[in-house]
Amino acid sequence: MFLKLRWLRSAGFCNYLLFPLSLFCSATCCADEDVRFYRPEAQVIERLHNAVDRGLGEELQQNGLAYLAAGVTSTMIGFDWVALNQVMTGEIAELLYTDFRLRALLRGVAFGGLAAFLNTYLKGPSQFISKPASAVWYLFNQLYDAVLYEETSPELARRSFQFIFPVALRMKAVVERQFSIPGEDWTISTMNMSTPDHFSTSNYRIIIYHSMMPVAKNQAGMACIIGHEMGHVLAKHNGQRLVDTLLFKKYALASLPFTNPISQNRELQADEIGIYLTALAGYDPTECARVWQRMLAFSGDYRGIFNLFLSEHPTNANRIEALEVLAESLKEYYYGRQRVLGLGRDYQF
Repeated sequence: MFLKLRWLRSAGFCNYLLFPLSLFCSATCCADEDVRFYRPEAQVIERLHNAVDRGLGEELQQNGLAYLAAGVTSTMIGFDWVALNQVMTGEIAELLYTDFRLRALLRGVAFGGLAAFLNTYLKGPSQFISKPASAVWYLFNQLYDAVLYEETSPELARRSFQFIFPVALRMKAVVERQFSIPGEDWTISTMNMSTPDHFSTSNYRIIIYHSMMPVAKNQAGMACIIGHEMGHVLAKHNGQRLVDTLLFKKYALASLPFTNPISQNRELQADEIGIYLTALAGYDPTECARVWQRMLAFSGDYRGIFNLFLSEHPTNANRIEALEVLAESLKEYYYGRQRVLGLGRDYQF
């Protein structure tokens, strides 16, 4: 018995006994390290996809009341497009209509619910249908630019290309990796508009005005701008706007206070998608809030209730606040990366 106990206590036996256990523990530890290493990026990617593909529940949570209110007001008070056609042909007609019957109320509720459903599940077809309108809008801006502004100087074109091209290349690579959209499908170009702005069309075209360069200031800021417009395209906002226009007669005065908040939420959604793309591309996501701080310093801001009636965009202050919160949530991922680009290169004025 004594010999057996000595043998059990021997180092050799303990090693044999503990070897499988040590393998299990080391595998578990390594797995935990891998999870800790990959978790931040996996979380960012998951949040990116959730921001792009909102479900019906989230769409209703964000815009449900606005959809219903816009639908009801557009069926009860609005602009009669048929009457406008009659006026243009010389007939007398009432341009504004009112209808406060129960039937109009129920029709408006149905339109609001239908808009939420279509904007969640039929974004693809709506986006496809909106492509001709997007093409017309792009051509209009090109013509406007050509008529009112001088042609871009070769030096300005060269500096803009050198500044934007590396950013565009990285942003395209992220979108191709996450959404399987080939990089060559995107066209990112500039125009000479005097007011700082940028827009996108349904066919993967992004236009940035040269006057946005001081607002972007650096390549991280430009990544935020490009990411924002990619966000509009990825979330198929142009198609959603088309649905709103058809169902709500969007420019009916009564529905504007309710359709505008829907558009403002979409702008915040594009900001969210854009900051995720910026971080995944390696640029500092905290710069996105600073872009809108510079825009606020340049153009000022509307206050509260006035913005509700006057603009499809949220106030710059609201955008800054939302982007600062998102940037804070991305710190663990961004500063844990092995290679980061920071702010990139400044634009040479």
